[in-house]
Amino acid sequence: MPLSQSNSPTGRCGYRNWIAFSLFCSIALSLLSGCAALKKGSDKIESGLLAGKKRASSSATSSEDPLDPLSSRSHRRLLWDDLSPSQLSNTLKSSLGGKSGEQAARQSFAAGKQLFDRATEMVTSNPDGTDHAAVFLDAASHFRSASAAHPDSSLAEDAMFLEGESFFFADRYVQANRAFEGLVADYSGSRYLDRAEQRRYSIALYWLKLKKNGASVALNDPKRPKFALAGEARRILHRIRIDDPTGKLADDATFALGKAYLEAKRYEEAADTFSYLRKDYPGSTFQFKSRMLELESLLKSYKGPDYDGTPLVEAEKLRKQIAMQFPDKAGENQKILAQQSSLITNQLAQRDFEVGQFYERRGENRAAKLYYEKAQSDFGNSVFSEQLGERIETVASLPPVPKPPAEWVQKIFPDADSEKPIIAAGGGPGTIIR
Repeated sequence: MPLSQSNSPTGRCGYRNWIAFSLFCSIALSLLSGCAALKKGSDKIESGLLAGKKRASSSATSSEDPLDPLSSRSHRRLLWDDLSPSQLSNTLKSSLGGKSGEQAARQSFAAGKQLFDRATEMVTSNPDGTDHAAVFLDAASHFRSASAAHPDSSLAEDAMFLEGESFFFADRYVQANRAFEGLVADYSGSRYLDRAEQRRYSIALYWLKLKKNGASVALNDPKRPKFALAGEARRILHRIRIDDPTGKLADDATFALGKAYLEAKRYEEAADTFSYLRKDYPGSTFQFKSRMLELESLLKSYKGPDYDGTPLVEAEKLRKQIAMQFPDKAGENQKILAQQSSLITNQLAQRDFEVGQFYERRGENRAAKLYYEKAQSDFGNSVFSEQLGERIETVASLPPVPKPPAEWVQKIFPDADSEKPIIAAGGGPGTIIR
């Protein structure tokens, strides 16, 4: 069910016509938006209304890196959904801009608020209806124009939040997230921050649920990204914990992000995310669950005896911490923890056992014996314990080091380490001692 419990309108044009139409519009709008950007830059008005709410810096948009899947995105960018037939006229209005300044912004805001209130009444009177979606979209267009006409103002802050709300209740979740992300980037101390982050959090979880249920590419669904559904959901969760690290949802978003990585089989990133939650949010209600999932992620990130064994070492440390810090809950999960402890022990023993085998094949039996004894001492209850005992007895009866190759050749030549004649102390020329 959509997040706002309403049905979003979908385009009724044919698939090919819609794609062709969108491509044409994207070219036209790229030109128009460029002109509008120049105009907005020249007409920009500084305002002293924001005090502590004004953006701390412009790095959130200026540092945008499209190659970084977790970076911030400009809230003025165009989306595919902006070019859909049902939304194109509104996109043209907001992209072309118009008059700038406080008066023009207030006019756009008032028109948007009137439409927003009407759409809200429509939802209240007919919750199962769909007509309200188009009204919300018209309202979003006016709010977008208002924030662009008078940026860096309390009016723009209100407009950006209501733009996100309008798109959200119209089931246009990609566009809603764009508006909320812009609000958080430009007004880090906004009074709407908690509500905006709650919307974004619910959107991300909704997209992850769609992905878990098998959703893939969808070119004509305004409720979700066209591509990279889970990737965009993870990006939102990451931005929530970065943009508002002390917020109410920071640990929730971090925990959800770790689970998303784990479900995507990106185990190293999952372990790092759970570790971040464990260290930075010690009072979180997710502490025990997060540690259990971090332990699982560490074990799954281990690639075998031929690779780095750090995940196993970290997993064993974490397992002991869980048993010490959460004795009651550890007791409830004793079976799982015992299985993981056995797995860690066997895999660590395997590493030493295979190193010992390596030296044994080379004939370096003394070194092999050391590794076998170490494995037996440290991991005596592993599945390799019986084999270790046998190998220790075997290599102990063999030469400690291999015979040098071509030993008969060396006997022909003098030993380089043999004693050499030295001149006797105080002796004259030719006096030597052997």
